[in-house]
Amino acid sequence: MWLLRKMTITRVLFMVVSGIVALVTAQDTSGTSQTFSNPCLSSPAGIPGIPGTAGVTGRDGRDGFKGEKGDVGPAGVKGNSGENGLPFVPNIKQCAWNKIDDGKDNGLIKECRFNKKTDTTALRVLWNGNFRALSAGGTCTRWYFTFDGLECEDPFPIDTVLHTHASHNMHFGSSVEGLCFGIPAGRVDIEFRVMTPCSGFPASDAYTGWESVSRMIIEEVPVVPE
Repeated sequence: MWLLRKMTITRVLFMVVSGIVALVTAQDTSGTSQTFSNPCLSSPAGIPGIPGTAGVTGRDGRDGFKGEKGDVGPAGVKGNSGENGLPFVPNIKQCAWNKIDDGKDNGLIKECRFNKKTDTTALRVLWNGNFRALSAGGTCTRWYFTFDGLECEDPFPIDTVLHTHASHNMHFGSSVEGLCFGIPAGRVDIEFRVMTPCSGFPASDAYTGWESVSRMIIEEVPVVPE
């Protein structure tokens, strides 16, 4: 009796297990197994949550390493040629005097008026003639140019000096020449003058243009930029 009851319980358990396996796995006609999920083990998806707020902006990062020097770029396109400028027209004048025989020790010897055409040009001036400075001791005499009564400042005065230390009455042929910049266009009176004493020496007996032609040459010249 007990054995029969045990066999009955075993058969019931076998049938229950076989039923569960049959529900989990089934065989299709092609021999491929299919797996079925247990509806008791799954649930529907939840509602999406509310988006969170943005975080605080982070600090700037550290400077990166200095990059290597790049390659030289290609040459640029050649520009168009500029317009031709106006040709420079020479502007030159000479004033000459024969036997001026001026024994003045200080003051104006001669002057020559010139019409300067352009602000940006320079004036080249030249005096050619003879000078004398007579004295028994060491003396100094100076001959110089002025422009409308003022000496040249750009770059320097245009002058010469004669130092003598004897009473010999000698007249020396000489030239005084130079360039002056910064003189505006227009009429300019250019003067040649004498003064004594100079450079701390005593005065002399000056003389200018003895028995010969003295001349002043004035020329307007273009300035070439450095």
